[in-house]
Amino acid sequence: MSRLQTGPIILLVSDLDRAKDYYMNVLGCVHDDCGHTSREGLFLLMHEAKYRSAVRPISSTEGGPSWDILVYTNDHENLFEEFKSRGAIIHSEIITSEESGWKEFIIEDLDGYRIGFGG
Repeated sequence: MSRLQTGPIILLVSDLDRAKDYYMNVLGCVHDDCGHTSREGLFLLMHEAKYRSAVRPISSTEGGPSWDILVYTNDHENLFEEFKSRGAIIHSEIITSEESGWKEFIIEDLDGYRIGFGG
């Protein structure tokens, strides 16, 4: 292992059980005994907020980024269709930059966190 390695992204969620269910059944993630939620390069740790009002995805702030989490992929079409068929909340369909060739789509979770899948 290298000296530095990225750990999980921590998400403050309004309902831990509902969030885990969404990530597992809609996004195809697995949950381990330590509380991690993951699928390939997506690695999360969810913590339930005491109050719903405490959950504020950065993508929902004025001037904020278009997503809270970015996951790189080279399989946009298949992932998009998989998520869509499982009932994912689609924020934006696949777009392609003509200049760079970058492709991206964005889904949302139940708390409004936006996950971009790009490459």
